[in-house]
Amino acid sequence: MIKTKEELKYFLEEDRKELGVKRKYPRIFGDEIWKYEIILRHREYHQNQNTGVYHKIMKNIFSLLHHKMSVKLGIQISPNVCDAGLHINHYGLLIVSEKAKIGKNFNVHQGVNIGVNIDPDKAPVIGNNVFVGPGVKIYGDVVIADNIAIAAGSVVTKSFLEPNITIGGVPARILNKNKGNPFTQEV
Repeated sequence: MIKTKEELKYFLEEDRKELGVKRKYPRIFGDEIWKYEIILRHREYHQNQNTGVYHKIMKNIFSLLHHKMSVKLGIQISPNVCDAGLHINHYGLLIVSEKAKIGKNFNVHQGVNIGVNIDPDKAPVIGNNVFVGPGVKIYGDVVIADNIAIAAGSVVTKSFLEPNITIGGVPARILNKNKGNPFTQEV
């Protein structure tokens, strides 16, 4: 959770680096995903401030901007779900439950759903440096360890606690015990 201005700057910088952007600011036209992530981080910061009229007003402004960008891009990520280093590869149908918890350097493609199953209070917990391919579905009370790659089109309904592996299939199973996320960053 982003609680200070220093943490906000850290999250914004880590997201920028994870996206592979060399520029300091987004372009006026283009960079929609980067703009989305900036708005999300500002919303998180102002939402986590419990004092003052300023933060309440800014929270409402960034909530509105976040909703507008979510509808435009087809991305729905709730505040305070993803840690620093979020990398959304493409816009279009990306849904992450507000109950999920996701670690650092999360690399995700379009068509991904991460959410609850039958029990509305149990959502996935995803570790650091996880790569999620297009069309993956992750549901329920599952834990995904660090440095895991999840192959495109997989359905994950059980936990994978062994790090540095590749999983995939319907239902997901271990495909490669010797290779995890190919885009791993040191945390």
